[in-house]
Amino acid sequence: MTKPTGDDIARHYQAAHERLAEFVRDLSKDEADKPVPGTPGWTVHDVLAHLAAIPTDALAGRIAGVPTDDQTATQVAERKDRDIAELLAEWAPNVPTMCDGARADLVPPNLAVDALTHEQDIRGALGAPPALTAEELRFCTSLYAFGCGRGLKHAGIPPLAIEATDTDFAFVAGIGEPQAKVRASEFEFFRALAGRRSRAQVAAYDWDGDPAPYVDRFSIFGALAEGDVTDG
Repeated sequence: MTKPTGDDIARHYQAAHERLAEFVRDLSKDEADKPVPGTPGWTVHDVLAHLAAIPTDALAGRIAGVPTDDQTATQVAERKDRDIAELLAEWAPNVPTMCDGARADLVPPNLAVDALTHEQDIRGALGAPPALTAEELRFCTSLYAFGCGRGLKHAGIPPLAIEATDTDFAFVAGIGEPQAKVRASEFEFFRALAGRRSRAQVAAYDWDGDPAPYVDRFSIFGALAEGDVTDG
């Protein structure tokens, strides 16, 4: 996998922010309160609160890297009474600074991956089609697949070949000769590797070899859901 550059991170983060801000700006309260299947327990408003809080907390030195579950819960709770316009007003001024930090190699790729993933969470929850470009999709899928490989290696599970059925995406998660292969669309891999699919959904992909050892380590965020997760 080619390491993403700071320019890549900044460009993708800015694009996700611009699209999502435009998409949510005029949402009704019912739409803002809609549950998001990809982030159980959160509404559209809660996901946006998290996205607005990330640069605020990072620039204030309250978080470094991926926030903990407790930190994200605090981010959402502190913004419960703010409306969409207030969340966007908090987020927007910090985007250029975060992009500058990315270009200076001070911000990791997960800043952009998180924004792009949550953009799809929100769009899916509201029944809107995906907005990611092919480049953005590859950026996310590659990084999530790399994370999957690290998890497999740490757990002592043999490498897994991940192969898209609709694009040229192909990746060996882990180090060495793969002992199994899984096929699905690249978008499906993006969602599943990000924990946005269930164990049964991933097990139902086209597998060569036993999926059982891999399903439980497929997502970098831990165990996949027991109930199916959709994007609409």
